[in-house]
Amino acid sequence: MSDDGQALVEFALVLPFLLLFALAIVLVSEIGVARLALEHAAAEGARVGSLTNDDEEIARAVAAAVSPLDPARVRTRIEPGEHDPPRSADPRGTLLRVAIEYTVPVPLSFAGLPSVTVRGSAARVVEWTP
Repeated sequence: MSDDGQALVEFALVLPFLLLFALAIVLVSEIGVARLALEHAAAEGARVGSLTNDDEEIARAVAAAVSPLDPARVRTRIEPGEHDPPRSADPRGTLLRVAIEYTVPVPLSFAGLPSVTVRGSAARVVEWTP
């Protein structure tokens, strides 16, 4: 009996598992990069907010710091809002929270795998005075 082609058959049986494993490594890496970028952007947004007390400045700082992610797909939540008490009167000493979300698409989402939502957050005490 000849063993010609045995290695090819074994490789054909193992290849799908190898590809799935490589895809999982890429996805976990992408989620990790997104997590680091969001934590950095949230910290930058909170820092800018503590110095300026301006939600538009916070949003601009987050969009600039969120690289390599797409800023258009990043959702930013600022608590309390610029026009909500206590930030609307004398905000000095108020705890400002910046929370950011980003949805990482899963390459095999057509197979029913959900997308992954990654979050980052930071808080700073407002130092700005009117």
